[in-house]
Amino acid sequence: MKQLKIATDKFSILLLASAIVVAVVMITANHIMLDQIKDEAVRQASRQQESSMLVFWELMDRHGRHFHIENGKLILGDYYTLNGDNEMPDKIFAMTGSRATIFQGDTRVATNVMKEDGTRAIGTRLTGPAYDAIFRRGDRYRGEADILGIPYFTAYDPVHDLKGKVIGALFVGVKQSEYLARYDRINLKISAINISLAAIFVICALILGLERRRSENEIKRQLGFQQLLLDTIPSPIFSKDARGHYNLCNKAFQFYVGLSSDRLIGKSAFDLWDRELARKYTDMDREILETTGTQVYESQVRYADGTLHDVIFHKAAVRDDQGNAAGLVGVILDITERKAAEQESRKLEAQMHHSRMIESMMIQLNHDLNTPLTPLFALIPMIRAKVSDPGVERMLEICQQCVNQIQGLAGKALDLVRISSNPPRLIPVSLSAAAESALSELSPALAQRGVICCNAIDPELQVLGSAEQLTLLFKNLLSNAARYAAQNGKVIISALDKGEEVEVSVQDDGTGLDHEQLTRVFDEFYKADTARHDLNTQGLGLAICRRIVTNHEGKLWAASPGAGCGTTMFFTLKRAGNQPPAAHEGALFQESRKESNQI
Repeated sequence: MKQLKIATDKFSILLLASAIVVAVVMITANHIMLDQIKDEAVRQASRQQESSMLVFWELMDRHGRHFHIENGKLILGDYYTLNGDNEMPDKIFAMTGSRATIFQGDTRVATNVMKEDGTRAIGTRLTGPAYDAIFRRGDRYRGEADILGIPYFTAYDPVHDLKGKVIGALFVGVKQSEYLARYDRINLKISAINISLAAIFVICALILGLERRRSENEIKRQLGFQQLLLDTIPSPIFSKDARGHYNLCNKAFQFYVGLSSDRLIGKSAFDLWDRELARKYTDMDREILETTGTQVYESQVRYADGTLHDVIFHKAAVRDDQGNAAGLVGVILDITERKAAEQESRKLEAQMHHSRMIESMMIQLNHDLNTPLTPLFALIPMIRAKVSDPGVERMLEICQQCVNQIQGLAGKALDLVRISSNPPRLIPVSLSAAAESALSELSPALAQRGVICCNAIDPELQVLGSAEQLTLLFKNLLSNAARYAAQNGKVIISALDKGEEVEVSVQDDGTGLDHEQLTRVFDEFYKADTARHDLNTQGLGLAICRRIVTNHEGKLWAASPGAGCGTTMFFTLKRAGNQPPAAHEGALFQESRKESNQI
């Protein structure tokens, strides 16, 4: 304190000038730090848009891979119309936080970019450098762009048709004002702190020249304030002198070590950690003290509470005016949650890749099985027509049944893989229409056994579902009912509205099931006793039904009073309420019939 008084008395002017310089340096350093934070925010925005674009393409791939213009609309795959499909951009926003747009040509046909009046910017056009990159050079565009007069961080990808022509584009982006809002708040706070610190430094310097005791108390207050600032930072921060002894830390570092500051200050690494770890820390500290620049490395540390954390160490040497190392400062950034998220993302990506690989394999297998079966379908009936020997006739009949079984098994397996790997988009669907679509395809099989089917579902009743998968569900249930219903029997389809959900039943008057069969009837490849050697069944129909109902977040079960008393299949679906039916519902039913006939 005595030396402080002497310095104050003799060099008050120099101290005032030094205080001003220190304040300027702090403000400059903070501005540099803010610029770095902003640069990092811009880089993160770019990475976010790249990631969002990958998610966008992933969602597109679920509906098809080829784009084309048909009847003035942008079509994905065979039938999926992208015009007005704002649900996909909204899903991108929900998943990634980025706005999204689908362009047909340079016109927005589906978007969640809003105009000033709060409506979607449908029909507005793409302009600026993104337009030049997409439609003049055929390249993607990454960077900043003005959208309806608002600056965005953006990513644009061209959409090509089968001939390679650019027929549209995909966009993801985020408003710069929204993304940099946090930076602006930090900037405002640090600017306020800079102004406060500068004023405090000047005042303290003036006070030091007039009143020693008051200046000493003020310095202590400032040191306390700086410590408070450090303590509010959630990441552990520490500093060491040239000998490797701790001389500063914040509360986060104290929590990490499990010791208070008064027990930490003055200690070395060998006083806190085991010898092997302490030697490692000391060697790395020596390295940063002997070289320039910063030291960044990733490691795992165990906190005092016993939890293991993934962290990144940032260290830098503190040097005096002559460039000699006076110590070092370090920050520990906890990346445990980020690492866990990365691992989960890699796991999800691997699962999706596996699903796509299985689906591709099943499609190829189905094709390879049908190729040799096609001539057999044509040749066996021709051979049977020329054979008069009953024994040979019977053998050819068995061959025909085996061929039917192989084709049916391949088709059912492909159905199961497809519905398992591609969760449907649930929209309002007429339940009665789905049942009628299935009935129209199965009417020959029902008529062959004289079975009458009654569709008692209210035509106005709508559920949330996929028209294609619900049609396939009814086809498998009705096929099963037609096979096991009584000769000249009856099948009844009905639905009970239970408010938020609908309970659907398919009832037959046939052979019925016992308790064991009821518990296993939905298992893959399971057949009831009377059907185990039936070459016309594959044992996958009800397993497909279970997968479809699961995709619709419903329940599926079977009930039977016993052998000879018939069986009723029940399942539940979410009710769609009074929402209007989907505009393309009829097209979905036609596509369902088309795919089923192909299979």
